[in-house]
Amino acid sequence: MNFRQFAFNNVKRNLRAYSAYFLSSAFAVMIFFSYALLIYHPSLTKSELGQTTQIMMKGAAYIIFVFSFLFVLYSISAFLKSRNKEFGILTILGAKRKQINRLIFLENILIGLGAIVTGIVCGLACAKLLLLYGTEVIEVKLPFYFPITAIGLTVGVFLALYLVISFFTLFFVRQKKALELLMGTNKPKKEPRAHILLVLLSIGFITTAFFLLTKKINTFDALLWPATLGIIGMYFFFTQLSVYVIRVLKRNRSFFWRGTRMLWISEMAYKLKDNARMFFMVTIVITMASVAATFVYALGYEARDGYKETPLAIDHSSNPPEDFKTYTEGEYKKWESNTKKIDQELEKAGLKYEKTIFRSIVPYISKEDLNILDLEVVKESEYRAVATLFGEKVPSKLQYGEAIFIDSKLEQSKFKLLGQELAQYDLKIVQQIDKRLNSVVSLVVVSDETFKRLQERLIKKPKGKGREHLSTFYSIPSWSHQGFPSSDSKEGKLSKKLEELFQLDHGINGITETRAGVYLKIQETRSMFSFIGVFMVAVFSIATASFLYFKLYIDLNQDQRLYNMLSKIGLSVLEMRRTCTIQIAMLFFIPTVIAGLVTISVMQILKKQIADIIEAQNMLPASLVTIAGFLAVQLIYFLIVRMLYLRQVDKVMVESMNS
Repeated sequence: MNFRQFAFNNVKRNLRAYSAYFLSSAFAVMIFFSYALLIYHPSLTKSELGQTTQIMMKGAAYIIFVFSFLFVLYSISAFLKSRNKEFGILTILGAKRKQINRLIFLENILIGLGAIVTGIVCGLACAKLLLLYGTEVIEVKLPFYFPITAIGLTVGVFLALYLVISFFTLFFVRQKKALELLMGTNKPKKEPRAHILLVLLSIGFITTAFFLLTKKINTFDALLWPATLGIIGMYFFFTQLSVYVIRVLKRNRSFFWRGTRMLWISEMAYKLKDNARMFFMVTIVITMASVAATFVYALGYEARDGYKETPLAIDHSSNPPEDFKTYTEGEYKKWESNTKKIDQELEKAGLKYEKTIFRSIVPYISKEDLNILDLEVVKESEYRAVATLFGEKVPSKLQYGEAIFIDSKLEQSKFKLLGQELAQYDLKIVQQIDKRLNSVVSLVVVSDETFKRLQERLIKKPKGKGREHLSTFYSIPSWSHQGFPSSDSKEGKLSKKLEELFQLDHGINGITETRAGVYLKIQETRSMFSFIGVFMVAVFSIATASFLYFKLYIDLNQDQRLYNMLSKIGLSVLEMRRTCTIQIAMLFFIPTVIAGLVTISVMQILKKQIADIIEAQNMLPASLVTIAGFLAVQLIYFLIVRMLYLRQVDKVMVESMNS
């Protein structure tokens, strides 16, 4: 048997330990290859959404590559530590350090090549389904093609990764004495200890991070500080605070000295300390994935709510050129001409419609603090005409200086600030209507007399802080109760056509926004992020399960000896199973539960910061659904790993051996 055969047989012998690591690596290769398959598809750049998807996928591919590098490096280093006894035996038999290094190098390359081939073959097998799914998402036909470039890139990138990792791992095998190597993982461990200063730092950093998130975040630096403090605090949480909590539990004798708690709590102290860095990485990965998934899922709520709450199907708006506050006669006629084109398109489609026009004033206010995109002041008479189009109850007649605020997004806490902003124009809000005419505009309705005075003050005076704005609103009764539109529906197609008809021009800056168009754009964005994110989440999820299985397998021999001895002094199989189940459950669910709590807390805090994108009430349901999804996936992994682990421990129990 030559050296290569010896390395190959070593891999075969350790197949059970390597299996999770191999499958996770192969899956990462498959996902990277799938992204490359789409990135280099010749038809992808035929649409704007396709080009955006291509850019996003390149970013996702980089993230997966970096994650794969860290995953492989961590897995190999952990596995090599568990093989110290094997290396000690080889040293006694005369193997030199150079030969052991060569053995490790060959094993890594064998597993790497196997993972690359398996990943690409599985990727090719699923390529047709992936392209069909991609066609649905980006609405560009993606026929099957043989991806030579994608294969070459995947092989080159991951071959380089495994070569670099193989060289890196040589540094993990330090020169040790044969006796030290033979002891392997059997050396007695010191009782885990926590430093009270680091425990307090953990609590302080996490608390400070959440406090900083409550402040206004409008720059990357403002987000960087709470993120950095949160990550450092989370690291100390697992390395110090968790160990301290276990020590507190052990001191509580009424709790600790009951049933099998002494056994699993004592064991958890060591497992938490040994796996602290892994828990930290898993928690950070799940938290980032959960926050991203929550945001994407909440966009779906926002799209549906926005469509249902927007009563008017079409809004054709225009602004005067930047150098002017109002329109010239020619510009006004051009705007009227554009409005007639919309009428013609609707008539051509055989649709009955009602429309109304109003000329509003856009006053200068500090919109940043209010989290609103635009605010317009309109005449009461013109608003009444619009309100009748969608059956809104018309408010009582307004007095001079009184105003009605119309918006479904502004939080109650912002009303005082809005009142202060409008007070500079001698306006007082007397009523609020929870409605929106389109996706961006908040309305302030005033009496016709008040509007005329504001027009004199803000538009006609040279130093007036305002500009004129024209809008035409269309109500189409046949589109009111058809459910949500699709890109192939009559409303979806016509809405897209109308929006493309009037892009920003250089004369009057006219733009058409449709209710269906806004809904479909949000859904397209959500689908694109889901399409890219689902594969990344799958890689992260499988890798974390692999991490945990890997660590359990490394400790398996030691755990088998422990439970064998305990079974000799009366520990039953049922008690062993309960103890093991609690420990495995804590390993799987502690990071997920912590990540879930962090995600919900972060999104609840940030909901004020992103109120102009997603309504606050949509954040909590989206967070809960996302975390429930992660918990469900972890539950499946937990049940599989528990079954495999208990099967091995059952074999060494005296009760099982005698039966």
